[in-house]
Amino acid sequence: MDTASKMEYAKLFYSRQLLIEQLGVAGQEKLANARIAMVGVGGLGSVCSLYLALAGVGYLRLIDPDTVETHNLHRQILYSHAELHQPKAEVAAKLLSKKNPLIKVNAVIEKVDAINVESLLEGVDVVVDCLDNIPSRYLVNRACVKLGVPYVFAAVMGLEGNLAVFNPPDTGCLECTMHNHTVGSENKTFGIIGVSAGILGSLEAMETIKLITGIGSNLTGKMLVCDFTDMSFTTVSLPKNPNCPVCHK
Repeated sequence: MDTASKMEYAKLFYSRQLLIEQLGVAGQEKLANARIAMVGVGGLGSVCSLYLALAGVGYLRLIDPDTVETHNLHRQILYSHAELHQPKAEVAAKLLSKKNPLIKVNAVIEKVDAINVESLLEGVDVVVDCLDNIPSRYLVNRACVKLGVPYVFAAVMGLEGNLAVFNPPDTGCLECTMHNHTVGSENKTFGIIGVSAGILGSLEAMETIKLITGIGSNLTGKMLVCDFTDMSFTTVSLPKNPNCPVCHK
């Protein structure tokens, strides 16, 4: 499509979204100019990336080293049996580009580690954590603190989920909250139902959109605790840890 055709298509594509008073054309332009890095394109990332793409986030960097496996399919909605053993990031990038041809999606088939994490997260406005293990989350958290990038966090297990936004120095960081984690427990396999990941992934997308556009207030310095057994949603404060080795040096 040429520029004029893209503009007309965008008006139609986002027409219902543009009717939202708090968003409007100015908010849509902020989304179009935003650059997001998403680490993990599994249960959380499948849903979150889909809604960010459809909302019109201009650039999505999808970082995931894994391939699609059968046990992923009940919750990772971007994939099907046809994509088994293919790289998740690559499959997701192709599908999201088809869903919204107005955006750019970049697949990065790498696992974050202490050496590459900062380079993988450079040049973005927000980092979205859709991981499933604490050691990798710590690496992402530390890189975000060093790079000065807001960090949207979600975790899900069984019928429970947590959501938070970290943005030091205005808030503490992930390690302020989860500093008591015992390394080694990340190898344990937990049960999960797809809809739990779907809800938390959607909420992550909403918090990211709000961060980009400035709509409302974010969960900065707070955590939303979700218990789907009785549909209770509780917001708790996350005070800074003055002894945190990451964000209070």
